[in-house]
Amino acid sequence: MKRRMLLLLTCCIIGIGMVMAQVSKVTGKVLSEEDGEAVIGATVMVKGTNIGTVTDADGFFSLNNVPGSAKELEVSYVGMEAQIVRIKPNLTIRMRTSSEMLDEVLITGTYGSAKKLGSMVGSVASVKSERISNRPSANFADALQGQVAGLQVFTSSGEPSENVSMRMRGVGSINSSTEPLFILDGSPISSGVFTALNPSDIENVTILKDASSTSIYGSRAANGVVVITSKRGRGSKPTVMVKGQYGFSQPALPTSEMMNTTQYYNLWKTINPNADFSQIENAMRLGISTDWKDYFLKDNAPTWQLDASISGMANKTNYFISASHYDADGVEPASGMRRETLRSNLDTKVFDWLRVGVNLGLSYEDWETNGFAGTGNSWYNVSTLSRWAFPFETPYEVLENADGSISYGKRKDLLDVLGLWNPYYLLENQPTEKNKIRLFGNMFEEITPIKGLTLRASQAMDAFDYRYRYRNNPAKYNNYSGSAAETFQRYSSFTLTNTAEYKFEINKLHNFTALIGQESIIYDGSSFGTSVDGITDDRLTLVSHGTTYKKPSADLKKKVMNSFFARAEYNFDEKYYLDASYRTDGSSLFGVNNRWASFFSVGAMWNMKKEGFLSDVDWLSDLRVKASYGTTGNSAFEGDPYYPALGLIGTGNYNGGQYFAISSVQNDDLTWEKQKTLNIGFNSCFFNRLNIDFDFYNKVTQDMLMTIPFSYTTGHGSGWGNIGSMFNRGVELSASYDIISNKDMFWSVSANINYNKNEITELFGGRDEYVVANTGLKYEVGKPYGEFYYVRWVGVDPQDGQQIWLDKDGNETKVYDENNAAYTGKQQYAPWSGGFSTRFDWKGFSVNADFSFMLGKYMIDNDRYFVENPNFVGQLNQTVEMQNMWTTPGQITNIAAVNSPRYFDTHLLENASFLRLKSLTIGYNLPQSMLRKTGFIRGLRVFAVGRNLLTATKYQGADPEVDSNLQLGKYPNTRQFSFGAEFTF
Repeated sequence: MKRRMLLLLTCCIIGIGMVMAQVSKVTGKVLSEEDGEAVIGATVMVKGTNIGTVTDADGFFSLNNVPGSAKELEVSYVGMEAQIVRIKPNLTIRMRTSSEMLDEVLITGTYGSAKKLGSMVGSVASVKSERISNRPSANFADALQGQVAGLQVFTSSGEPSENVSMRMRGVGSINSSTEPLFILDGSPISSGVFTALNPSDIENVTILKDASSTSIYGSRAANGVVVITSKRGRGSKPTVMVKGQYGFSQPALPTSEMMNTTQYYNLWKTINPNADFSQIENAMRLGISTDWKDYFLKDNAPTWQLDASISGMANKTNYFISASHYDADGVEPASGMRRETLRSNLDTKVFDWLRVGVNLGLSYEDWETNGFAGTGNSWYNVSTLSRWAFPFETPYEVLENADGSISYGKRKDLLDVLGLWNPYYLLENQPTEKNKIRLFGNMFEEITPIKGLTLRASQAMDAFDYRYRYRNNPAKYNNYSGSAAETFQRYSSFTLTNTAEYKFEINKLHNFTALIGQESIIYDGSSFGTSVDGITDDRLTLVSHGTTYKKPSADLKKKVMNSFFARAEYNFDEKYYLDASYRTDGSSLFGVNNRWASFFSVGAMWNMKKEGFLSDVDWLSDLRVKASYGTTGNSAFEGDPYYPALGLIGTGNYNGGQYFAISSVQNDDLTWEKQKTLNIGFNSCFFNRLNIDFDFYNKVTQDMLMTIPFSYTTGHGSGWGNIGSMFNRGVELSASYDIISNKDMFWSVSANINYNKNEITELFGGRDEYVVANTGLKYEVGKPYGEFYYVRWVGVDPQDGQQIWLDKDGNETKVYDENNAAYTGKQQYAPWSGGFSTRFDWKGFSVNADFSFMLGKYMIDNDRYFVENPNFVGQLNQTVEMQNMWTTPGQITNIAAVNSPRYFDTHLLENASFLRLKSLTIGYNLPQSMLRKTGFIRGLRVFAVGRNLLTATKYQGADPEVDSNLQLGKYPNTRQFSFGAEFTF
């Protein structure tokens, strides 16, 4: 009996052990590899079973009844690389952020839900936040230069408040705007918002290029669309970021070397030996030779910025709140900018069927520019004066010591040799105040009444209030007569958008999306200004303190746009994609007969990698072929007139009475400028390392909005009309390669290039050509817009020092004649552009370098007309090149003799192509093992940034990046250095 009981007990123990061996409990936690924080909501599945769970608020998970035969777990989370780990007690799983998955999500703008990049039929590119943040420039768009094939970005001045100009895929218009449409968080904005944005608040910038991606924006999308997405909160735990950086600016390039006192004396004596040299000879005796660039231009203008933000998710509410302070001095006197920004992005899921949100940005900008508004004298342009001023003049009082040496005393208010007031003195007595407060953002309400159907309404606003105040204090330079001026300007645009989007699928193979929508935009602007003279006390400088009042100015303007649009998309098993869009727009800008216009697009994409004959090709990771065709419009007139189609009434005063008269010609047929675009391209990836994208495009612009010259017998010089056409045709190529990619080291390189050919195909009035007076530009059918039209300069005859030009037939002549002007084959707009970059990461260290280039760009260096011209010797300083001026027969030089007059010909036309190291960033992330010991610091990164560090160019002017056909007295672009640290808590 005892033996039987013992046997039964043994069997029970074995059976219990067998049951326990069949099922068990697995526990662990999931952390982020980057910062060691808990990953909340990660999915943990037992591989090969339906047993699974999600991690809690601390990243912990627990799995019960795990079969004893199970060996591995599958762990996944959106935005992180999925992992397969072996089962063992008390697991700690560290997940790495997936750059591939993050690249997949793309916010496409105003209409409809977000899309995956791989599902976009159109030609699209994206620039992520790390390529934008930490740049010392106030304008984030400066960082886009060279980043996207086909997108040209220019910062034409180093003034801190300077905006940028952009062109996408060539110049699509002559007299209408060539600027893309800008969308911020689903709302249209003007480029003026760029300086009001904190770059650290931007998540990514998406560039929409072809008709498939832009046509739904209709009348505003002819020049492409730039979609800016600001940051959102992530994770359930609050994340606090504080970042500070400090740096300094200096001129990016040296300007032409100017003569010193001795060199100028020798030149002057050669040209005019009978001049009065007493002043310059006295300066030579005292050893005076002033470098005015050193006097006016700073090498260490400070810039500093402080950013702070808090973000996260709580109770179904996503939040991101930030504040920023930016302060930069310019390299020229009386130039600088201070900016304060606040941003709040909130959205919450009120119910399962209702989501609401609000995105708001508030900025205050205070800046100054050294325009010297009260002088009306170009001599007081500091960039010009630093070249023109005599080297034998000094800005300080000269004190002769007993031993014959000299020393300098206090600053001179009057530069007596030049006969000018010292600009620093003027700045003290002509203070200006410019400030702007701007509010921009939107709110939305989104309802999902049934599965797949989303109804969304959004209300957006972009508004600013601008104030300008100028004072001209009573002082000796204006005979004690003071003045004051005040200007106020207010602008607002309100956008109301309503959409309905429905998504559904059939058999998990056929995927459909349909969208319909309506949009209304109301623009409103007003301004008022007044000024007074007769202020006699510099303590009383308001406009109310003047004794002589001038006529005030006032302006009111408004325009309205209404639109209806639709889009349909279909894909079969994510293999074959089709999309189509249609939009009709009406605008108050156009004539009563043509206020409405319609635009459409169709596009297709074939995901060839999903085909059976390629699915097993291991070296081919991705291959997508796409094509699109469609139309877009342009309603952005040059100069932004609000009533271009109307015959307006102008007023004035005559003999003490007021009169009015017709000031513009009415055109009831004025309508949209239209553009037809064909795009064919492919996206590919090889070995999961090498990505190559290619696009061919052909854009045809018709019904161009142009100012047409009228006969003066009509009483008007010109008026707006739809005349002319042109095309832009080109190719884009982008490539990137991950050379090294492992846990400790990452190294990648990327490059892009664009070639664009532009040609005018039709002009107004049936004519084949039209010369734009005093610009060196000519429109001609069959020629590109922007090709310079000048008399062609050959050189200097060594025998007599006279200049040689070419006549119309290409024959050499020594007689200058403007009728010999001809096309030069040199263009204002660069046909080639692009950039390349490299990124290297190793155990917390990182180096990023971005280069940009433009080739085939030319520009007139107008400064040289004045500082390489013997006619101005005795009036202006000259460059050292003037030492090579022809004086004797047989001398080979490019500087003609004194008696050879200088003209605006191609000797001033310079190659402004450039290669620029746009940005270099070096950073270090402190190890997580060190930061965890603090208990509250999640991340610490220190970094150094350089902007415009190196520039290779043949251009001799202030900067080759200036977006113009010529430059004179241009504020120099800047080289910047910045150092900072970013804390994450």
